[in-house]
Amino acid sequence: MVHDLDVLARGHQPPGAAFALNQERDLRSRQLHPSPVIRKQLLAFVVANGFALVFAFVAVSQAWIADVDDVPRSLVTRWLPLALILASLLTAAIALHLDNTQREGFLLRHFALFLSVPAILLFVRLGPVSNGELGVIYIGIALALALHALAGVWSALDQIDDRRVALLLGATMLAVGLVVLPYDRTVVPTASDEPHYLIVAQSLVLDHDLDLANDYAGTRYLEFYPEKLPDIHGIVVGNAIYSIRDLGLPLLAVVPFAIAGRTGVMAMLCLAGALLAIQLYLMLRDLRFDRRVAFLAVAVTALVHPILTYTTQIYPDLIAALVFVSAARLMRRGMLASMRDLALASALTGTLPWLSTRAWFIAVGIGLVMAYCALWPRRDLLRRIAAGALPFAALVLALAYLNWREFGLFIPSAGYFLLREQQPVLVYTPWIGGIGLIFDGPFGLIPRAAVYLLAFVGAVDLWRRARDGHGPEIAALAIPWALSFLYIASIAYWYADGGPASRYLLATLPFLIAAVAGGIETILAVRRGRDLLLGTAAALVAWSAFITYVLAVLPELRYDYAPEIRAGAAARLWVFLGRILRPEPDSLFPSLLRTDMTSVALSLVWVAVALALLVVGPRLRARVSD
Repeated sequence: MVHDLDVLARGHQPPGAAFALNQERDLRSRQLHPSPVIRKQLLAFVVANGFALVFAFVAVSQAWIADVDDVPRSLVTRWLPLALILASLLTAAIALHLDNTQREGFLLRHFALFLSVPAILLFVRLGPVSNGELGVIYIGIALALALHALAGVWSALDQIDDRRVALLLGATMLAVGLVVLPYDRTVVPTASDEPHYLIVAQSLVLDHDLDLANDYAGTRYLEFYPEKLPDIHGIVVGNAIYSIRDLGLPLLAVVPFAIAGRTGVMAMLCLAGALLAIQLYLMLRDLRFDRRVAFLAVAVTALVHPILTYTTQIYPDLIAALVFVSAARLMRRGMLASMRDLALASALTGTLPWLSTRAWFIAVGIGLVMAYCALWPRRDLLRRIAAGALPFAALVLALAYLNWREFGLFIPSAGYFLLREQQPVLVYTPWIGGIGLIFDGPFGLIPRAAVYLLAFVGAVDLWRRARDGHGPEIAALAIPWALSFLYIASIAYWYADGGPASRYLLATLPFLIAAVAGGIETILAVRRGRDLLLGTAAALVAWSAFITYVLAVLPELRYDYAPEIRAGAAARLWVFLGRILRPEPDSLFPSLLRTDMTSVALSLVWVAVALALLVVGPRLRARVSD
């Protein structure tokens, strides 16, 4: 796509472009004007689905489970019907893009989801059940919906254009997130920094100010936190208290919070996850990955931990990831980037410090690439500099002005600056934090999302793509990731305890997802030993999906705390899984908060595995070329 744009910009038309454009027009025409067969099948589906939904509503009515506890009753009577409605809408949207034979089987398979209704009712009526026991079936609906929808989109890949594929992936992500949302909201309270982001949004909605003194002193926050807050995340300035939390998320959350409180903010983050899935797929297509490779890479990363997990966590990192990949995509044309692209990328980059102080390193990385794209052509220099610099500068100055009004300091991120002496930040041990971010048992990425091991296989493939004309976009992904990773690995609290693991890696995951796509492409291209490699990759995906499912069913397993780990405790997830799995998963990974000999040895083993995969990737690629 990028190459095609470049060629057209030079006044030439690549061979086959007319045919491709006509084919795309035909696809869109068929999608906008469905045939009588499609209309007949969809009408039959709507009627049958309507009857099924009516029976489901009757079955879960209050009279059937009046003596059941509040949490199961809420899930069964309110949220189970919503899950089925979302599943029906998603199925209908995907069915429009299938051929007649595929569509019939796809629509019939949808009705298997309704089996969850008698299963849950029987489960509830047999006796008292815990939230986790009910969640096994309820979250199972989200898992089944994801597999059902992805199978449908996979079948339609050759019949729809990239924008439709991206939108259907986003719709799948949104539906799955909205199904999981009410269960998470019902069974687990906010934790760690979450209530402090919400209390700022609450003050903006109810008081129209950022002074949190009355909010912390009062009880309004009991709406989203079950007891008195143990601490104040703010700085006292006179009689006022101003939050040290970054203001981007609370400002974005004002309207959702005004509409539906915590639930509205969580729904906004589900939408952010859906938009992220869309942008990830389009990013991979920009980089000329085959559409099946791009689809698989997004499916096996966006719908597992940590991206799916953080659609129900009130943190800004998921939105930062969306901003990051959107800005990187605007740089895909490099020196041919238009004034509009530069201005939009600059504006997006300027929002990153509003979302997270840690995102400054992402902003710097994108800024370097943007400066290259603006300055190198050496034409319309002043206008290109203005387009690339002014939106970013305006947003940063606005943040500095707001901090001046709050804290009396005309600098961005002033709250963290004022606290710099109360909490050590940089400890300059990136070899500990770097290994920990990736391989640490309690807080690392790989133990919970093993699919990212494929990123080591495909990392070198990104370098090849950079040399083949995709350098600006690869640089816009890689440089911010490298700067951010080096900084986070060097800080004292790289593990970000109190929230689900890998929160600090979330904002730059698009780069790793591009590397995962390279790993998938490499494996699919191999002929000799391909079955073994595919089996291994499938096992990594299955483990990632299993961990994501467990964390969704038992959300309390997501939260580990550094003092407990340092004292010798195992991660809660591994304690739970250790009851059924041997060897215990905890024994396979190091704990970098306890630098004993076992952890040192395991760290060296995993570093060796990573280096071996980095070497294997290019060799597999070379074997394919030969």
